[in-house]
Amino acid sequence: MSHCRFRTSLGGSRFCEDAVYLEGFCRFHFEALQQGEINANGVLNERLSDQDRRRAINFHGIHLPRATYLEELE
Repeated sequence: MSHCRFRTSLGGSRFCEDAVYLEGFCRFHFEALQQGEINANGVLNERLSDQDRRRAINFHGIHLPRATYLEELE
């Protein structure tokens, strides 16, 4: 696999797009694993109550398309 194996909860089908560092995770998610914020399967620890940190872990490495607004097209 050429990308991190962390699967985001964004639809359950998106992976972190960063390059693999160790154990199939990118550097960011590997550090989250070491800190006990995710488990070896890449699942967020239920005891992690900091919602900002949960979002940071969950959406790291996800590149969403930029929204286009009608005003920009005119």
